[in-house]
Amino acid sequence: MASGPAAIARPPRHVPSAKRRLLWAGVAIGIGALYWHAWRDIDGSFGALFSSWGNLGDLLRRSFPPNTDVFHASVDACIVTLDTALIGTTIGLVLSLLITPFAARNLSPHRLVYEAARVVIAFTRTIPAFIFALYMVVVVGLGPYPVALALAIHSVGTLGKLFAETIEDMDMGPVNALRAAGASRTQVFLHAVLPSVSPTFVSLSLYRFDVNVRDSLAAGFVGGAGIGFLLFNSIQLFQYKDAAMELTVLLVLLLAVERISTLLRARIV
Repeated sequence: MASGPAAIARPPRHVPSAKRRLLWAGVAIGIGALYWHAWRDIDGSFGALFSSWGNLGDLLRRSFPPNTDVFHASVDACIVTLDTALIGTTIGLVLSLLITPFAARNLSPHRLVYEAARVVIAFTRTIPAFIFALYMVVVVGLGPYPVALALAIHSVGTLGKLFAETIEDMDMGPVNALRAAGASRTQVFLHAVLPSVSPTFVSLSLYRFDVNVRDSLAAGFVGGAGIGFLLFNSIQLFQYKDAAMELTVLLVLLLAVERISTLLRARIV
């Protein structure tokens, strides 16, 4: 047996106790029961999935070739979707910048103000955009405008939360310097906070625009506007060749927006 400095004592191997093994077994059983309940609750069936391949083949057969007669209408609807996302994101950005100084712990003037701002952010972020679109349709009527408003409201929650967290993690040196010089809260925010976090803010806003283009599709079902509404109608009327053309144009739009957004974010950050 080796002895001296070269000999290294091996630590005793940890053997899980019976109580720990029982605990992990209970956790595994609980997770399994949760998934079993969820699968039963959604009426999941592998048999139905594999037996439906014939329906998928029939759907694809009825979708090709895409109907080129709706190409121009699809492009026009995609432009409406793009404009809706642009206006919704811009309004949401402005509102987020207004609420962010109150939602950041290191800038908020009072604890109650901070909590109130956080409640607004949580409310607008938690509810999906298409739910807001349902209410906006009642308020302002059908069309792309209520969809843009719904995207703006939802963007306040998302951008407000991300903006506030960015400010809470920033270097407070410039802020403290302006405060010591007697600057107002507005001056501190404009001249110390924004210059420090503006690249991140721009990157987050571009990403949010990318997300809003996709969200406007589902919200368009409700508001009756854009390529989402056009696609919904085509599927409802079993016009699968029209839907194939609309999906093709939509795919090109989404890929272009994602690519441009990614390139811009890479140059900014």
